[in-house]
Amino acid sequence: MVGAVGLDMDEVVADMEGANPDLKRRWLFRIPLWQGNVIFFLILFSLVVSYFFFQIKQAQSLFAADARNHARLVAGVVRLHVKGAVISENVISGVVSRFLANSARFVQYLDSVEPFTADELEAFAAESGLRGIALVRDGGQTVAAPDGWLVGTPAWDDLPAGKLKYFPENHLVLFRASGSGGLEEVVLGIDAKDLENFHQNVGLPKVLSEVKKLGGILYIHPENPRGVSAPARQKNVSAPSPEMTRVTFINTDQGMAAEVAVMFGRTRLVVGIDAEPLRVNKRRLWRDFFVFSGILACLGGLLSYLLYRQQMSYFHERQEYNRRLAQQREDAALGRSAASIAHEIRNPLNAMAIALQRLALEAGELSADHRRLIDVLLDSIKRTDAIVDGLLHYAGLPQSISRQPVVFSSLVRDVAALYQSRFVKDGISLSCVVEDGITVPGDKNLLSQVLENVLRNAAEAQPEGGRIAVSLKKKNGRAVLVVANPGELPDLRKMDDIFSPYVSLKSRGTGLGLAITKKIIRAHGGTVQALVTPENLFELTIVLPLAA
Repeated sequence: MVGAVGLDMDEVVADMEGANPDLKRRWLFRIPLWQGNVIFFLILFSLVVSYFFFQIKQAQSLFAADARNHARLVAGVVRLHVKGAVISENVISGVVSRFLANSARFVQYLDSVEPFTADELEAFAAESGLRGIALVRDGGQTVAAPDGWLVGTPAWDDLPAGKLKYFPENHLVLFRASGSGGLEEVVLGIDAKDLENFHQNVGLPKVLSEVKKLGGILYIHPENPRGVSAPARQKNVSAPSPEMTRVTFINTDQGMAAEVAVMFGRTRLVVGIDAEPLRVNKRRLWRDFFVFSGILACLGGLLSYLLYRQQMSYFHERQEYNRRLAQQREDAALGRSAASIAHEIRNPLNAMAIALQRLALEAGELSADHRRLIDVLLDSIKRTDAIVDGLLHYAGLPQSISRQPVVFSSLVRDVAALYQSRFVKDGISLSCVVEDGITVPGDKNLLSQVLENVLRNAAEAQPEGGRIAVSLKKKNGRAVLVVANPGELPDLRKMDDIFSPYVSLKSRGTGLGLAITKKIIRAHGGTVQALVTPENLFELTIVLPLAA
């Protein structure tokens, strides 16, 4: 029914009866405005979610590209440094080789002039910055100085002439030169500690440790695949065209890292880029997403709720309008019927009443039973005439009234005092608790009729005597009148029917008292409700607006 709020009710009725198939299809597929608003916000929210994940993926892709560029830059620096280190090593090796070769020729020259003694050879080695000198003369005689400088040195007999031989355990570099004259060969040695320090400062580990100190680098280390020798690895590191591998995001003890492997032939240089900025960016995106989604959800929910309230309000207004229209039509039809019924019934009733009265006056020989029968008939005619009067009165009640301020407190007290003596005769006690100063806008005569109907119904429900409690007070800015009494109680399932015309709990009632009461109260802008309390009391509550 909510979906048909925007349609004319006659069209809806015709639709339900199958009179307009096209309208029926439109009515069935029409979406209420608030539901359309919900669908719109759901679509908008889906777009926001899609855009958010696109932003997350885009941020990660951009960071991965930046990580690859960073790794490529680091790899380039390492490659250039290693290449420079190799060149430096070759240059130094050449310089040392030439120095030792020249020293060997000079030693041979001096020895050819006058053979060296051990002391002279030691002094010459110290003066030349050599670790030691060994001369092998013809016949196998060896002169070495200083004493013991070759102790622990592996055999160097197989060392090719004119080549350097490095012994890391002894921190020693040997050079073997072929002799001439009386010498078979000359062996020179220099201390390798300075060269080792040089290699340590320009070597790959030193470079990697320095690169790690750069901002954004968490770790960097080479990986040598199994089966590749150190010289091959060094050669591959110097390769001119590194190949990038995909970026992998991993969690480390230092935080989130974007790991990139740069390939140099068979050697990989693994670079870990600090991915904390990406984590911070993702956290910011998530925060913005939840904030925006929350605002969007609240806005969508609020707007949908307001549209729903507006649509339901409009729907209820149309329902109330149709109800009032139907009530007016019913009252109009009832008024026409009542006038016709009154005309058709009252004439025979009057004739019957006159005939019975004449019969009672002129027939002197009637027995007591006959006279009692005439009285019963006259009483029935009077009750029938009262029903017709009530029907005419109910049909003639106005839907709206001219309202004047009525002191409702005084009116309740006056009507209660009017019925007090009658209730005492019937054995009914009346208690009245009225708050002073309650004024309502309305018609005093009609409100008096309401009070009389309510009190009369309460008394008629207790033919054997009983009690009636009346209270009037202000509550929530309205006047609330409550009348409670024991006696005959209506069926709880038919509680709403007692305000309909011709519904009565009494065998001799007209069934119009509460119907007239409800119609008058509704014309005053009030409400009337009935209920049975847990104490088995019939309680009638009338609520009226207060005068301004």
